[in-house]
Amino acid sequence: MFYLAFSLGLMSSLHCIGMCGPIALALPVHHRSFYGKTLGILSYNLGRAFTYSLLGFLLGSLGTALNFAGLQRFLSVGSGLVMLGAVAYSSHWLDQLSTPLPLQKSVVWLKKKLGVLLSRRSFGALFTLGVLNGFLPCGLVYMALISSFAVGNAAEGALFMGLFGLGTLPAMSAVGFVKNIFSVSFRSKARQLMPAIVAATALLLIIRGFQFSGDSFFHKSSPEIPICHGK
Repeated sequence: MFYLAFSLGLMSSLHCIGMCGPIALALPVHHRSFYGKTLGILSYNLGRAFTYSLLGFLLGSLGTALNFAGLQRFLSVGSGLVMLGAVAYSSHWLDQLSTPLPLQKSVVWLKKKLGVLLSRRSFGALFTLGVLNGFLPCGLVYMALISSFAVGNAAEGALFMGLFGLGTLPAMSAVGFVKNIFSVSFRSKARQLMPAIVAATALLLIIRGFQFSGDSFFHKSSPEIPICHGK
């Protein structure tokens, strides 16, 4: 699961370039030295990873509550089925995962704050910019969050999403240095692999859920048979 979390982030970063690439290119770091520019880009991307980890922690905590209620296997299987359904729904499923209506006003507020922070040059502002950017709606982040929810543990949920965020770091950092480092053709081919990565994660969640079910059935302790001892 954790290997797939990093792989999911690595592959999804090529999709993120199209969505969040303009922000990465607009980062106020180009006046700095190479090392200053590197630190600024890392500050921004680590801010995003921090937000993903926080969201993973919160959803993992909810999963923990369901785990205590004995619903872990249903949570894992259900999450996997939701992800498979999203992949099977359409070949352009990523584009059809729009922002939920209750969150649209929040997204407008976030974009205004992002615009303000882009005018500031401190490393703290860049980190905060990444933190806020991590809250912007993204179909692939939704898929990763579903996985972290199904993990059923706050710490592991945070770790899952942290690895997802770190997976996006190489490509998102590279685009901050070189605008056209990834061609449109390359990004298009990589994007075609995304449904397979999401489907693999979904299948692992489903298998994991049936393993929970197997443990509860096959590994249940046998009742102790009383032995009568003759006098």
